[in-house]
Amino acid sequence: MDMEFFKNISMTGRLCFLFMCIEKYLVSLYPDRDWTPVAERLWAWTENDWATAQEASDQIIPEYLMEFRTYDETNRRCFDGDLSENLYRKMISLYAGITDGNPDDEINQVLFTTVEWGTLCEGAAFSGADAPTIGYLEWMVSILEEHSIELPDYEAVASMTKDQKNGWGEFCNCRYLSIILK
Repeated sequence: MDMEFFKNISMTGRLCFLFMCIEKYLVSLYPDRDWTPVAERLWAWTENDWATAQEASDQIIPEYLMEFRTYDETNRRCFDGDLSENLYRKMISLYAGITDGNPDDEINQVLFTTVEWGTLCEGAAFSGADAPTIGYLEWMVSILEEHSIELPDYEAVASMTKDQKNGWGEFCNCRYLSIILK
């Protein structure tokens, strides 16, 4: 895949492509699981303030969810009391047999990309986040290629150009790009 394409795509467009890749990864490698709670949290980023959306998506990261042994301890120490017990139980069940929260597990690294992305972009100018976000997309594409997973259609984000909102792009409901939420 030619990453030159993404040099003209807004951060929102790039984030959408990242989410499309994450979804392809999840449904291709673990097709028997219902990834809806993950997809809902990811796609919320395109509609809201990124800081708020990232806090919500952090609640789907295996490394964070499984750092402690109980819901109460995880909720208190990782999520300042903002994690619902229902979501916690759903996510623990969803990851059963796939990961124990080890940061080196590939699924954790794939989902943790959203944490890294958010940290990189927080308070940054487009120019500061430009090259690193393309690097994250390159890495994600390499993971899909390593597993022989068909890449998402990058043309789906072609209209999300960097001339929108100083390179960041407009907030939008981009759930229509999801293969899980359809």
